[in-house]
Amino acid sequence: MLSRLVAQEAALQQGPAPDAEDEVAEREDPYFAMWGRAVDALDESYDQWNYRPGETVDSTTFTINYIASLATDGRRRLDRVMILHADPNRDRAVTRKEALSFLETQLGLKWVSGDTLRYPQGRVVAFADFLRADTDQNDEISESEFAVAMWDRGGTADFGQMDIDGNGVVALEEYTRLDGPNVCDLNERFQRFDSDKDGRLSANELQASVPIHRRHLISSNLAGFDEDGDRALSFHEYQLSMLGNFNYPWEYRPRDENHDDALSFDEFQFHPRDLFQLQKRYYFHRLDQNHDGLLTDDEFVFEKQKFYSLHTISGPGQRPKLLYKNPKYPVLGAPSVSKDGKSVLFHAIPPEGEHQATLVLIAKDGSESREIGHGLMPSWSPRGDRFTCSRYEQGAGVWVMRSDGNPVKRIDDGWGARWSPNGRWIAYTNDNGIRLYDVDRGLTTPLLGKGSHPYRYLHPRLAWSTDGTTLAFLGNLNREVEIATASSEDDWKLVSVFRTTEELNRELAWSLSGDILFGMYSRKVGRSALYQVMPQGHSPPSIVPDFATELSIQDIAVDSHAGTYVFTAAE
Repeated sequence: MLSRLVAQEAALQQGPAPDAEDEVAEREDPYFAMWGRAVDALDESYDQWNYRPGETVDSTTFTINYIASLATDGRRRLDRVMILHADPNRDRAVTRKEALSFLETQLGLKWVSGDTLRYPQGRVVAFADFLRADTDQNDEISESEFAVAMWDRGGTADFGQMDIDGNGVVALEEYTRLDGPNVCDLNERFQRFDSDKDGRLSANELQASVPIHRRHLISSNLAGFDEDGDRALSFHEYQLSMLGNFNYPWEYRPRDENHDDALSFDEFQFHPRDLFQLQKRYYFHRLDQNHDGLLTDDEFVFEKQKFYSLHTISGPGQRPKLLYKNPKYPVLGAPSVSKDGKSVLFHAIPPEGEHQATLVLIAKDGSESREIGHGLMPSWSPRGDRFTCSRYEQGAGVWVMRSDGNPVKRIDDGWGARWSPNGRWIAYTNDNGIRLYDVDRGLTTPLLGKGSHPYRYLHPRLAWSTDGTTLAFLGNLNREVEIATASSEDDWKLVSVFRTTEELNRELAWSLSGDILFGMYSRKVGRSALYQVMPQGHSPPSIVPDFATELSIQDIAVDSHAGTYVFTAAE
């Protein structure tokens, strides 16, 4: 249907380089012309449909043909969400008018509601932020959704500026209005970035102007959209590129799911709501320099299989020391430091998966290490002669082990066990709840029962406060994740600490000063950084300053004996 459009679009966009004065003048967004060519291709594929506008096409047939026309291998598949977008009245037939509207949404010109996302005068709605905040996907943002998603970028005044009718929610009509704060003027932005005023954005100008979390797009977009070969982007080229597009989170790094060191079109995904397929296919074609149907890392930056390493550091501002790295185990996690500060336990996962995970015991100074058996998420007892961990033996369960790795006993079904610093409790998740095992009495009691909390899923990564009275944990709420606590001194009452739509690393830890530590992706630094938040939840989290700034922080543990830290980092 549209494969020829995508293949020919680069040639259609090319032409003589305009003068610098013309280049920065306000002109029509080139995606509107692209839409016109897409309409011509659609009409041709359906035997000049424009001459028979009253005819309809079966909605399933229409979307299957459309998907096949965009797929690099021509594969046909069924997508029920796309059927609803193409056939909004659900009468199982697509009219030509509906098809033209469908193409507008597929190129990112409009949303499925009909609200404008790109304006002809060179303005683009920052719709990516709306998608980030609209966690219940009802096409409006409540004040609570805004607070969760934009905790690091705005307050109630920003929400009030968008909520024109003052009803407590920001509808798409309010969010996308042309004179509002969420519309990017590409003409103004281009001129501001163009420091030497030559009508071109060089690599240096882009590096100095593009936000850090989008800078990884620069090299691939210069290669893919520099039509005249001058190693810079004209205004026209900038408009076409991902760098000049803010209506989707194009800065997200897609994952190489099959670990073949390349991205297929199916892997070229930027958000759970996989939208704007025609625009995405156009980008894929432009970035695929050798046109082999795959993107290699020299064509586009994507998230490869990560390899983890274990480090120790004495504190912020100090240099980290590498403790462990092993090509046999690409994933390391859940470090636990013995109370005397001499030993560290952690798990090492081979490519075969966590069922084959190994527990590694290493001296805190890195002088020696040894594998002591299978298991995950180890946690030292205060005396240091035993530890608890999770094992798949006899079903997913919680075990107590001797320090040499030999088992003592299986406590219960469950996962993610953590031994309290006072030695009294072992906490773990079970059936989407949290249980406490009384070590001395050998009894298990529920802390949070299934259905007694608001979380769809409780992550099996728990963390005790240094005095052993309070437990911190992670829970999923729809598309949000929340750090929460429960304390024995307050009858295990649930306290919300911090909620976000960002991806949190699962391991939590408590600092000696009483803050909760965790790794989280930071848009400010363009990697996963170490954050700290007060357990009372009175203020948003902040990055721990000068903490291993060259590394992407994952799991963190605190050595209470020496006041130092042990952490894993992804490379």
